[in-house]
Amino acid sequence: MSIRTKLQNKEHVIEALRRAKFKFPGRQKIHISKKWGFTKFSADEFEDMVAEKRLIPDGCGVKYIRTRGPLDKWRALHS
Repeated sequence: MSIRTKLQNKEHVIEALRRAKFKFPGRQKIHISKKWGFTKFSADEFEDMVAEKRLIPDGCGVKYIRTRGPLDKWRALHS
């Protein structure tokens, strides 16, 4: 089970999952990810990359803009 929430609601979500895990048989663990949302980037990397315009929002995910490739494509994205 995966949950996304604001940082201010973190304690409430942890408590809700702690109570809910007793409803399922077997051993259940609560894992808190260091990633930003459902992306593959950590929270610190994500904020830095967005500031540098290396990540572009794309629906519920993001597009990673590589540093390689044609210069015209880079100029079009950063203009």
